[in-house]
Amino acid sequence: MNRLRPGPALLAAVLLVSTAAGACAQSDAAPAAARAPALSPDSLLARADRGRSKGPADAAVTLVEVSDFQCPYCREFATTTYARLDSAYLRGGRVRMVYINYPLPTHPEAFAAAEAAMCASVQGKFWELHDRLFATQREWGGQADAARRFAGFAREAGLDMAAWTECVDNDRTAALIVGDAMQASGAGINGTPTFVLNSRAGSKALSGAIPFEQLSRELDALLAAPAAPAAPTPPAP
Repeated sequence: MNRLRPGPALLAAVLLVSTAAGACAQSDAAPAAARAPALSPDSLLARADRGRSKGPADAAVTLVEVSDFQCPYCREFATTTYARLDSAYLRGGRVRMVYINYPLPTHPEAFAAAEAAMCASVQGKFWELHDRLFATQREWGGQADAARRFAGFAREAGLDMAAWTECVDNDRTAALIVGDAMQASGAGINGTPTFVLNSRAGSKALSGAIPFEQLSRELDALLAAPAAPAAPTPPAP
């Protein structure tokens, strides 16, 4: 049994991240380990996993966003900073971004929203649902008909609705979402949004709905930094 690994490793090192102002907090820590069967390349979970990344796999910097679709601070980042990040760094291939689900128990529709997005990811439409869910968060959050609204977003995105509905109704991506949350908690992340920047120069974590200007400074510094020296090779016996 192998730990679920969404795209690249969630963290390059163990990081303890305190919750900043402008972040949704986790009240109860989840267990540190989450295990699930290894993903075969063409499995539904593997396709869902691949679909929630943006940018080339060999980008110099990978930005991992740990987020909750019902968190208002995650919505703030998604509807302000994200578009500029996408235009300046992701589309040009300078940075790769991976979305990690951390639906907090204080947000009752968050897990269902994550399933809606991840089942769209199976069909290569994660980011379409990502954008729609955050743009309309105030409309479906706390509403009894949230699931019906999610289905409407999927239909608008042009998904195969029979396949998407089967995926959602049977919790096909739940193991991936739970694995995300367990890994984040095990790494000491206790709030959303949290951003982990992995690069050849090392790793750095940021917490809260950070503005584009701050994120841009951090990314530019990592892109310009020399690679960390490789560990010495032990002498042959």
